[in-house]
Amino acid sequence: MGADGVKVLAFDCSTARGSLAVVEDGVAIFAETFDCPRGRGGAFFEVLDRAIKTAGRPARIAVGIGPGSYNGLRTAIAAAEGLRLAMETEIVGIASVCALPCDASEYAAVNDARGAVFYYVKIRDREIVGDFELLPAGDLAARLDAQPEHPILVSAPIPALPHAAVVFPDAVLLARLALRKNPSSGPLAPLYLKPAHITQPKRTGLLPRVR
Repeated sequence: MGADGVKVLAFDCSTARGSLAVVEDGVAIFAETFDCPRGRGGAFFEVLDRAIKTAGRPARIAVGIGPGSYNGLRTAIAAAEGLRLAMETEIVGIASVCALPCDASEYAAVNDARGAVFYYVKIRDREIVGDFELLPAGDLAARLDAQPEHPILVSAPIPALPHAAVVFPDAVLLARLALRKNPSSGPLAPLYLKPAHITQPKRTGLLPRVR
């Protein structure tokens, strides 16, 4: 599918700063960023409502599938799936790291993957090269030293990488990338590098009251 005449609604909630855009004929006709701390979706749905009222029904929906915030990814994917059904549109899932703002054709994306490890992945021409690598801090430094010519992009400051550029997935880029992809034929799934960690409620030692 070419870009001419195609209206794409795109959004990403994988980091602390969300992004949402509508792109038509390759041009952004709506674009906003919003705070998305720990994947909370209140601001996201407000921006989504404004975008749909402003730009109307899209022909395709693009959503960033991670890696990133567990809550943010689940919220964004659920919203995309709901809109697909309600609007009868196509849907495309794209790795969020492919939509990081960068003028270079090749860069490294690095972020904290929790549990004292970081993920590293190389992006070339907006496509993932190889696999995501999970590395402890010492191995990460050695990995980056081996490829010093490429920009290093992070979505939250990392003390060990003071010169890395802090950037966030851009929904305009996501929308343009969606035109390269075939639409999904089934439900989208988040891109998790490790099993999701879910905090369990604390046990109080008290039994529920029976009425």
